[in-house]
Amino acid sequence: MEVTAKVLTQNMERLRTQAEQRGMNGPKKPSGEDLRVYECELCRDSGVIFNLEKNVGYVCSCQERKKLKRLLKSCNISDEFVHKNFGNFTLKGMDKRVVNAYRIAKEYSDGLVDRVKRGEGLRGAPWMGLLGTSGCGKTHLVTAAAYPLIELGMFPMFFNWVQSFTEWFAYYNKPEEAYKVDEIRQRIYNCDILIVDDICKESQKDTWIKEFYGIVDYRYRKQLPIIYTSEYFYQLVGFLSKATAGRLFEKTKNPETGKMYLAKMLLAENEDPLALDYRFRDIF
Repeated sequence: MEVTAKVLTQNMERLRTQAEQRGMNGPKKPSGEDLRVYECELCRDSGVIFNLEKNVGYVCSCQERKKLKRLLKSCNISDEFVHKNFGNFTLKGMDKRVVNAYRIAKEYSDGLVDRVKRGEGLRGAPWMGLLGTSGCGKTHLVTAAAYPLIELGMFPMFFNWVQSFTEWFAYYNKPEEAYKVDEIRQRIYNCDILIVDDICKESQKDTWIKEFYGIVDYRYRKQLPIIYTSEYFYQLVGFLSKATAGRLFEKTKNPETGKMYLAKMLLAENEDPLALDYRFRDIF
């Protein structure tokens, strides 16, 4: 892709001047610019690669990566999850419950991608829930499921139960920033797809539960999909309410095919608490 002639001319002239100076003055001492660490060494973060011989410049390939990174940030997806996809989710030697969850998440993601490519959008799509013990790969899988949608121009929003609620409710106590409370609420209500990670993790505060009911009920009525994870199953009825949990479970069933996008990676009674935790696989 060619860039504007004006930008090219300015930068080409700068490069020629630098080249001429190096030729006249011999090796120069390292400057602050020379010692700078660049995110992209090809274009030195200018976004453009210049070919002096052909007198032309091209947009550097790093611009697509940076654009995707900005999109992920706008979706509230942290850098640590940028590289979590289906391709690097380890299945070798994994428990059948984890393998089944992978298959459900992959099929669900592929189905959403097909909907978008057909021009149907995501409204009316089934929801997906991954329930399981800590460390079984729930967050990896839901991130992997949403990632292809970002590349197709969809905008999911990642909402971590503890971190996001804590940050959101902090604005209630800041009069000068109180307007952000409703701004965030509207983003959560109306985003293309909402990812709620670790429902009821560590805390079931009444204020959070009431707000969450509003989120679930709104998206339920508007047929906007939710992907969610939790370490709990039937306990969610008591933590959230029958109405909220019922909606979460009901919507994971595809009304057209009867397929349930609800995976359970739950431990049996008296089972080793680390049995499905990948973080401890190579330690014991």
